[in-house]
Amino acid sequence: MTLQRRTFLRMSAAGAAGGGLSLLGSGQAAAFGQLATAPTRVAYAVGVRRYDWYRGNRRCRTYVYYPATGSPGGDPVTNAPVADGVFPVYNYTHGWGSSPQNSMSFIRPMAAAGFVVPAPHFNYGGSGEVYSGEPSKDVSHILTQTLALDSSGPLAGHINTDIGVGVSGHSLGGMTTHGLLTAWPDSRIISANPQSCVDMGNPSSSVSAQVMFVHGDRDNLTGYDSARQAYRELPAPKAFLTFLGGSHTSFWGDRRFPATAVNWAQWTMNGDTDARDRLPIDSAGSDTRWEHVTDGDDPPPNTGYFNLVAQHSGKFADINARSSSAGTALIQWQSTGGTNQHFEFTDADDDHVRVKARHSGLVLQAAGNSTGADITQQPESDTASQQWRIVDHGGAISLINRASGLAMDVWENSRADGARISQYTYDGSANQRFTRRSV
Repeated sequence: MTLQRRTFLRMSAAGAAGGGLSLLGSGQAAAFGQLATAPTRVAYAVGVRRYDWYRGNRRCRTYVYYPATGSPGGDPVTNAPVADGVFPVYNYTHGWGSSPQNSMSFIRPMAAAGFVVPAPHFNYGGSGEVYSGEPSKDVSHILTQTLALDSSGPLAGHINTDIGVGVSGHSLGGMTTHGLLTAWPDSRIISANPQSCVDMGNPSSSVSAQVMFVHGDRDNLTGYDSARQAYRELPAPKAFLTFLGGSHTSFWGDRRFPATAVNWAQWTMNGDTDARDRLPIDSAGSDTRWEHVTDGDDPPPNTGYFNLVAQHSGKFADINARSSSAGTALIQWQSTGGTNQHFEFTDADDDHVRVKARHSGLVLQAAGNSTGADITQQPESDTASQQWRIVDHGGAISLINRASGLAMDVWENSRADGARISQYTYDGSANQRFTRRSV
């Protein structure tokens, strides 16, 4: 296996430092103050303990964050008593020029959500050290030492040692993370979240992990194209959250980043299907793109009633004003619990479906075949404009009208209540993707 085809930075670590830039540091420091707007699904206070472990002559100073007793919220408390429960391990590795303490906007929500988060403090010598594999090997050793804390000491009996482990990291830490899936594999890993990383090698057959990448597509330090290559090479299940127009660190000030990372960890480590269903919603926005490829499982069944939640806005497809009249338009609106936001999928011909509003018994129909034509409710008939093909994105769907070939689309990417849902040329964008939530 060779790393020659992998490229890291468009400037070296030394060049970044000389130019007053960091491969993390200022970006994460600025994000620290954003924690008040980070995920609200906080279950625990957070404690932290420091350990100085060694791998040979390499010191692996590690801060282990964990769910603690006490009221949720606030700063991590040193040596706080651990909360009742048994918690999985999800590592975090910082980037060059940063530290665990400078990465709280990611670490704290993860620990508060019920994870033990070992976070090493590395003094990187530059990207060459990461390409040597030493930090990846250090993280493997740190994972071993963290799991061993379940046997004795204050965390004894509180660490889930049976299900495997998760790993995450940003920039050089993201490369270290991806290295554990490729060149220096750790077969215990079942979940991973490389952030602003580059491709560190071919996927290892000894690792079976669900991997979610996070990257800004205008990153001028770690190339977005290289991360996309790494994503393409990995087998499903996998996901990619792109911050459109985002830089190397800009998403650290965005609450959608830790929210989506926590959901990913809860789904892939704990099998939390509610967290899985939140992924396209909590990552949604006009400046994000969420991609999730499943492992070939059958798509969700069409039976029953569903909410259709627009991925870009988190708003629900809604028959305007709860009207039962034919011709009433489909819009998006905040969740009300009303049956005018419940839809049933019924089979039509040739792998198409009709979508029926529960409150009225009328079905969704494109008002014409042109771009921008409204979607309205109408009495059921055999017309092709009432028939929709489902495109499954893994966790979300697009609906393509049989008559027009156009996709159901929230007009102009609007996030506002009352924005009309019409049809537009299919491009798979977030305002054409809807999460189906069983009612």
